[in-house]
Order: sequence, then structure tokens, then C-alpha cells
Amino acid sequence: MKTIIYCFSGTGNSLKVAKDIAAGLKDTEIIQISKNNMDIDGTTLNKIGIVFPVYASGMPLLVKEFIEKVNIPKEAYVYTVVTFGAAAGASISQLEMLLTDKGLKLSAAFKMKMPGNYQVIYAPYSEKKQKKCFENEKEKITEIVKSINNNEIVKFSGVGENIMKTIGGMIYSSFKPYEKDKDFWTNEKCNSCGTCVKVCPASNIKMNEGKPQWQHKCEQCVACMQWCPQKSIQYKKVTVKRGRYHHPDISAKELFHL
Repeated sequence: MKTIIYCFSGTGNSLKVAKDIAAGLKDTEIIQISKNNMDIDGTTLNKIGIVFPVYASGMPLLVKEFIEKVNIPKEAYVYTVVTFGAAAGASISQLEMLLTDKGLKLSAAFKMKMPGNYQVIYAPYSEKKQKKCFENEKEKITEIVKSINNNEIVKFSGVGENIMKTIGGMIYSSFKPYEKDKDFWTNEKCNSCGTCVKVCPASNIKMNEGKPQWQHKCEQCVACMQWCPQKSIQYKKVTVKRGRYHHPDISAKELFHL
């Protein structure tokens, strides 16, 4: 029976992981989570993956909304892979609680360190550090695919995880991304290509007189800034001299949501 991977991705890290898992499984489709793709019926599926990045030590709000809405059969084998630059935080426990509220169980949970991409706080990883992340991802995918194919129960645990969940929950409690888009702006390099509109999973950007305008439903995935071909989109003044990052094996078109 066909399996599905539901994936949320801004700069391509999570999509890369989802694609690599799908390549190792049989008859697997990737469905991207976006504001235009929330009404999905998964009741005929027996194996479902949920792949998403960690934001502020927790789940992206759009992923939370999607999980609350999506139909998943009670007997399904549900697994998740969370991608992050620092730590998984409270993200997996949050997903477990959402699934429990729907009468479901999280069968397996995996974490995957990838190059950090929140350039509103820090500069992109060095090429050396990025390469190390990519090599690690390739190795871990083999183990993950094996576990999923065998329907293994994989509980997420480790030294200090309870502490990380607690700290992550505290950090996440202040995560209010919607209004933060007021600090995005474009410089003179903007050529009105509209890439930012197309890659926004929240459908939060509209073009007005050839320039992007943010609609205050931002997820803070920073896809608009990272994928801008002209690097014209800035956040406050902190990104003016910082580089950009998106996964080198993913194209912008793969993340278009229109």
C-alpha cells in the first residue's frame, strides 16, 4: 500500500531528508505542508511520515495546524524526522501530544542535524560544517529507512532529553512569528521576479507595484529571504552583510506552492 511523507520545508533541509527517505522506501509520495494544502485525507494509508524543521525549539505553527486537521487511521505506523541546527527541543513531544489527542501513537522518532538557516540571528554555516552535516545525513538516512521498512518502534530518548524538552517548551512559549514579517524589506536589487511569493508556504506574500508585501501570517521559515535570486530581501539591518543558505540539492521550484 502506498505510503506518504508529509513535509514542511522552507530552505530545503527537510525536503532533502524527505526525498532521501522516500528513495529508500517503496511506493512513497511526498506531500508538502502549506497553507494551500491543508485539506488532506490520509485514512487509506498504513504508513505515514512527518518531516519538519524545529523552530524556536518546537513545531512550526503551520505543521501544528496541519496535524490537527489531517485524518490518519488509528492503526497507521506514524514516524517523524525533525531537522534542526541546534537541538530538537520540545518538537517531538509536541507532536506526540497532538497525535495522542487524535487517538494516535507516534511509532518512531528520529532527529537530523542540518545546516542552520535562520540568518536573522546568525551567519550561514561554513562550507566545511555544511559538508559534515550532509555526510551525517546520508549515513543516518540508511538507518532510518531500515527502521521504517521494518516497522520498528523507535522511542526518542537520550541523555538530558527531559531537560531539553522543558527548556524547549519555555523557549517555544514566546514563539510568535506572525508579526515578525514587519521587519522584512527589499533593497534596490529586487527585480519583481516573484520567487518570494511562490516559495512562501504560508501564502503570506503578495506583490504590490512589483514589490513584495508581507501579510502578517509569517511562519519565520525565511524561505523568501533565502531563495531570493537577487538577495534583495533583508531582515531589519542584521542580514545585509550575512550570506544566504538553501540546500544545494533542492531547487526553488521544488518548493513553489502556487
